[in-house]
Amino acid sequence: MKKIVILLFILILTVSCFGCASAEQAPLAQVETDLLATSQNLSGMEKGDGKALKRYYGLNLNDYQEALIYVPANYMDVSEILVIKVKDPAQLDLVEAAVDTRNAMQQESFGGYGPEQVALLDNYEFKIVGNTLFYCVSPEASTLKDTFIKSIKNNQ
Repeated sequence: MKKIVILLFILILTVSCFGCASAEQAPLAQVETDLLATSQNLSGMEKGDGKALKRYYGLNLNDYQEALIYVPANYMDVSEILVIKVKDPAQLDLVEAAVDTRNAMQQESFGGYGPEQVALLDNYEFKIVGNTLFYCVSPEASTLKDTFIKSIKNNQ
């Protein structure tokens, strides 16, 4: 009987330790709420879906845990946001390469006639926190990045 009680105690202690170590990051719905509260409704952008993720970044939504994408509202705008939570940290390199490719293509597209757009593209914000990547091109990019970081850290 004493052995069973000891084994049960060890099992409970082990399970509780694993529970403490596995703090999840904020769901992207909360991050989105925080970003919308910070910005003026992400002016110049509209919310995208899996098709937009594939079109703009060449990434498949099903390959990732979660993704949040806001794309330019019109063809003459470059403001956009990508927040993507990867299943495996090794995926971060692939997503970062997709972001770099997207930014380079946008700079090439606007290079000859859109100095304001190119300036925004040059001053994009990029941040990785845990298994979540943030990329933003916007006049408010720095503020939105700070909001992203706070949101992730406050909801862990």
